[in-house]
Amino acid sequence: MIFYWFLVRPKTSGVKCLIEQNGKFLMIRNTYGEKHWTLPGGGIKKGESPERAALREVEEEVGILLSSVRKIGEYRSNREYKADTIHCFYATANSPKISIDKGEILEAAWFTLQTIPSFRSTATEKVLDLYRSSS
Repeated sequence: MIFYWFLVRPKTSGVKCLIEQNGKFLMIRNTYGEKHWTLPGGGIKKGESPERAALREVEEEVGILLSSVRKIGEYRSNREYKADTIHCFYATANSPKISIDKGEILEAAWFTLQTIPSFRSTATEKVLDLYRSSS
């Protein structure tokens, strides 16, 4: 199976969204995987724009309806032998109220940049770097 993935290298696209509300940033921990702190996000559906995917994923995972997102960059990932393009967005939430999808999200919390847990995903680190360089 790994050999197949390595040869074929499926190309996928995904999104991550850094959401700010009153100087704090929303982080989540998924119910699956290594349970690092990460950002809301997921795959882009066929025919869907990256911006629309970011809005949809945020609403599905944490119940926040964003009016818009701003692209801060993208990066490539070869995780799981795939050739992923991750589109990274920044948005401002109107309220700190969240409603998590308990099937996918273990917990969610707001942190300042200084208090974001160190047990965070590589993807989160990349998005934070893009945010810092775009500010």
